[in-house]
Amino acid sequence: MLTLYSYCSMRTLALTAVLCLGLAFSCFAQGLTSNRSCATTTYIEAMRAQHPSLAQQQQQVQQAVKEKLQQQRQWQSLRAVTTITIPVVFHVLYSDEVENISDEQIKSQLEVLNADFRRRNSDAVNTPSYFAPYAADTRIEFCLASLNMKGDSTTGITRTQTYRTEFNFVNDYIKKADSGGAASWDTDRYLNIWVGNIKDNVLGYASKPGTTLPHLDGVVLHYTAVGAAPANKFDSVYNLGRTATHEVGHWLGLEHIWGGDDASCSDSDGISDTPNQETYTTDCTGGIEISCDNSPYGNMYQNYMDYSNDACMNLFTQGQAAYMNAILSTSRNQLLYSLACANAIRSGFGLAQESDTLAVAGQSIQFAATPEGVRATEWFWEFEGGVPATSTQQNPVVTYPQPGQYDVKLTVSNGTVSDTEVWEDFVYITVNDLIVYPNPTADYLYIEQPARVLVRQVELINSIGKTVLTAEARNRTLQLDLQRLPPGIYFLRLTSTNGTEIKRVSITR
Repeated sequence: MLTLYSYCSMRTLALTAVLCLGLAFSCFAQGLTSNRSCATTTYIEAMRAQHPSLAQQQQQVQQAVKEKLQQQRQWQSLRAVTTITIPVVFHVLYSDEVENISDEQIKSQLEVLNADFRRRNSDAVNTPSYFAPYAADTRIEFCLASLNMKGDSTTGITRTQTYRTEFNFVNDYIKKADSGGAASWDTDRYLNIWVGNIKDNVLGYASKPGTTLPHLDGVVLHYTAVGAAPANKFDSVYNLGRTATHEVGHWLGLEHIWGGDDASCSDSDGISDTPNQETYTTDCTGGIEISCDNSPYGNMYQNYMDYSNDACMNLFTQGQAAYMNAILSTSRNQLLYSLACANAIRSGFGLAQESDTLAVAGQSIQFAATPEGVRATEWFWEFEGGVPATSTQQNPVVTYPQPGQYDVKLTVSNGTVSDTEVWEDFVYITVNDLIVYPNPTADYLYIEQPARVLVRQVELINSIGKTVLTAEARNRTLQLDLQRLPPGIYFLRLTSTNGTEIKRVSITR
C-alpha cells in the first residue's frame, strides 16, 4: 500500500509521532506491496465527465496526429534533425519535511527522463534481443527551466508548504493555489510537474494532449516515486524514476501498452509495433509471457507504458516515439518555441485592450510589447506613417494621420541579447467617411469604407430604375468595373452598418 505511516499507525499517537519522524523511509517501504497505480485513465474519465467538450477536443488531437503520421509514414523521416527540448518546472507541495524532497532528487528525475527518452539508460542492455530492433531514441529531451514566466532567473523548482496532508487526483487540488496546491506556469511554455502526497495508492497521473483546461495540464507524481536511488531514498520497487517516464508518455499522448481495458485482447494502444497484450504486468518476473496470441516473444513488459517494476522498464518503441513527436508537432507545438531554458530573448507585440489595428485617420492606437525569454529592459519601436515615428516606451500610443497600411517594428533588449520583429501592413488606416471615387468616371468606380462602417451590399441602378450591377464588399476598398455600361446617370445604393444611402454617379467617355 502507498501509505507512509502504515506501520506506525499501530502504535499510540505519541509513539507514532516519534517513530515516524525517524522511520519515515522504512515505514513507506513496508507499505509498498501493491502494484503500480497510474490514475491517468481514471483521471481523464473524471475530467471528461465534468467537461463534456474534452472528449471531442481530444478526438481532434488524435485525428491531427493521425494525419501527421500519414504525411510522415516512416519514423526515420518524421524525427527531427535536432532534438526537441522541453522546459520543465517542478512544483513541490509538502506538509512535512519528508515530502519536501531535495533538489538532488528532482535533478535525478530529470536525468532519468533524458536517459529514458534518448535511450541512453544504462539498462537498455536489458532489452531482449527480439525487442531491441523496435527500441527508439525519441529525440526528446528535458531541461529544468532557467527563466520564469516574467523572464527572471529560476531554478525550475517551486516549493509550497500546504495545509493538506494528501491530494486526491479527482479534484486536482494539487494544481490549484486556492486549494492548497500550486498554480501552473504557462503550459504552452513549460511541462508542469507537480510533486506531492497523492492518496489512494496513486504513484502518478497526467493530462492528455487537447485539454480544454490548460491551467490543469501537466503531470503529477507521488513524492516517493521521484528520481532514482540514491537521490531517491525511499526503498521501493518504484524508486528509479520510471513513474515520471510513464506519465510523461501519457502527457505526450501514449496509452497503456495493453490498451484501455484491464483484461482484453480486443483493444489496443494504437501503436503498431507494440505487441497486443491482454493486461498489465504486475511485477518483473522475467522470461517470455504470452497473451493475446502474441507469440513467439509475448508481452513487451519492458515498455515504459506497462505497469512493470521500475527495474524492468527500459524502452519506448519507434512507433511510440513517432506518436510523441507527432503530438509535439501538432497539439503541443507551442513548446517548440519556448525560451524557458535559454538565455535568449524574442521580440513580440500586440495591442493594448480596446485598441484595433483597423482605425480611421487621426485615431490613436496603443501598442503593447509582449517579448519572451529573458526580461526585456529596453524597447525601440518604429512606426511607419505614425506620430511619433519612433518610441522607447514599453507600450506607446501612436496616431496615424493618413489612410494607408503601415509596418510596425520592435527591437527588444536586456542589454546583453536583443531581437527584432517586423509585422508588415500591421496597421490599416482608413478614410474618415465612406467615399466613392472618381465621379464622374469612365471605367472603374472605387468605394472606400472607413473602419467604423461595414458595407454589406452594393447595387448600381440606371436612370429607369433597373439594377445593372451588384457586388458584395469583401475588402475595405471595392472596385466596380463599369466599362461595359453605357454613359449616363446612375444611382449607387450602398447598404452598410450605417443603414442605406444612395449616391449619384456619372459615367462619361
